Amino acid sequence: MSAEFPAGKLKRGRASLLGGLATGACVLALWVAGARELGAAGAVAVLPGVLLAAAVAAWVRLADL
Repeated sequence: MSAEFPAGKLKRGRASLLGGLATGACVLALWVAGARELGAAGAVAVLPGVLLAAAVAAWVRLADL
């Protein structure tokens, strides 16, 4: 038995938004902690972490339908 889905656009819920933001925040926190542990500090060490966190958050948001 297969369920028929109505034609239309899929609606993303608030859970995928919050999950993406939470995952991005955790990625950034781990990046900053790792950079600090390795002795790197400042904006130069944090900027790649911000970019990575944004990419992971966007991927989680788009992948979680």
